[in-house]
Amino acid sequence: YVSMPSQVTDDLWHELILYTRHYDSFCKKAFGGFLHHTPAMVLSRNKQNNSGLRRIWWLACREENIDPRKPSRLPLLFAIDKKLNIADGFVYVPDCRGVRRADGDNSSGTPYCGGDFSSSDFDGGTDGFGDWSDSSDSSDGGDGGCGGGCGGD
Repeated sequence: YVSMPSQVTDDLWHELILYTRHYDSFCKKAFGGFLHHTPAMVLSRNKQNNSGLRRIWWLACREENIDPRKPSRLPLLFAIDKKLNIADGFVYVPDCRGVRRADGDNSSGTPYCGGDFSSSDFDGGTDGFGDWSDSSDSSDGGDGGCGGGCGGD
């Protein structure tokens, strides 16, 4: 599974999930199988959520030829909320040296740090960082992030 690091992309993804048959078909064509999704989030003390975020950070960086450990820029998925000026969107910067948020709160506009994805400071580990080969099984029984009640057709 992957987690969504963007509010606007998460909103769009949830609209797609509502049309379950179309979503299933899209996933099969795009990913070769069903893609489980968790709602938009940022790094926290929750290891499971962090694994999905680290995984999508790693994949997005690799796709855009960015060093995921020392990024010089952000992958679009992590930059889009700021680019589109999304209210309550997640704002990231590649490296936060000298820029630190207080208590994990982003309400003041202080950014989240791309460089933090390779750090164990949040939850004591780096699960999900660079481990796509361990997570490519799409049959883990997850519900696609909507609790099984997304409905639609």
